Amino acid sequence: MEPLKRKYSFSSFEEAIVFIDQVAPIFSRENHHPQITNFYNTVEFVYFTTSANNTVTELDHKIANEVESSYKTLIRQS
Repeated sequence: MEPLKRKYSFSSFEEAIVFIDQVAPIFSRENHHPQITNFYNTVEFVYFTTSANNTVTELDHKIANEVESSYKTLIRQS
């Protein structure tokens, strides 16, 4: 099974970093941390569960959906 990937674009590097900071508490709260890649104005999250043989679990989907909602809220406010 492929990892669950979500990619987001922003107008600047600073805005991308603000987004990472905004969603970091979600990962801490769930004690479940995706692979995060930031290149200039793009942020990509790769979700999988190491304790489940690096497969995608229901928790990965839950967290990815919550991050997606945060992104949509941030974009609407811009």
